[in-house]
Amino acid sequence: MASDPSGRRRWRGLQLAGLIASAWLFTLIAGLRLPFQQLHPLALVAFVMLRSFLHTGLFIVAHDAMHGTLAPANRRKLNRRIGQGCLLAYAGLNFETCLNHHIQHHHSPGSTKDPDYCNAADPSPVAWYARFLSHYLNPMQLLKLACCMALLLLIMPANQHQPLLTLVLIYVLPLIISSWQLFVVGTFLPHRKNPHKTDGFHQPISLNLHPILSFAACYHFGYHREHHSYPAVPWHQLPGIRTAVAQT
Repeated sequence: MASDPSGRRRWRGLQLAGLIASAWLFTLIAGLRLPFQQLHPLALVAFVMLRSFLHTGLFIVAHDAMHGTLAPANRRKLNRRIGQGCLLAYAGLNFETCLNHHIQHHHSPGSTKDPDYCNAADPSPVAWYARFLSHYLNPMQLLKLACCMALLLLIMPANQHQPLLTLVLIYVLPLIISSWQLFVVGTFLPHRKNPHKTDGFHQPISLNLHPILSFAACYHFGYHREHHSYPAVPWHQLPGIRTAVAQT
């Protein structure tokens, strides 16, 4: 039987999603048992950064699910179920709310209708970040997030003598770092105002990063112009799209 590379590519997104989710769950379980007070500071920083990167990965998987590119053969059910699961684990977020915001973002980028954009004349990153979060934080979402943290405290081993510190290191701090990673690389830098443009037309830009650095920065989310031009392309294929566009 002849090989079907295109068929294999159709499932690449789900395979990578499974890898990210498995690594996230493994490091979570391991972190519940780690004696953080005994770790070398460099090992502690490395663990937190790894957790942050994997936490960002959950959102990237959910983002592909919003575009229906995670499981192209079953968009309405499998994409949404996986996307909702990833967003709940990420920060207790609601998939439909995030989907509606993301649709608005793609339809009207850089406008007053864009929930991810700050229309102030010269917004600081902190002010833009606060506005960015305001569209996703609400009492119900915060309650879900509190429930996630309470559950982690409940399942923490009895011999973990600093449960609150452990919770901060394995979940709270990675969530904060991840939110900044997504905001800076995926929103602020690509969508900030260009002082040299005077036509009023908003065009996202891409960060000029090597594919390895782009992956480390935010799963190629920095290739943002390519993403807006080809929203049906999953995150792991954006470097190829960028190369193909550059050669045309």
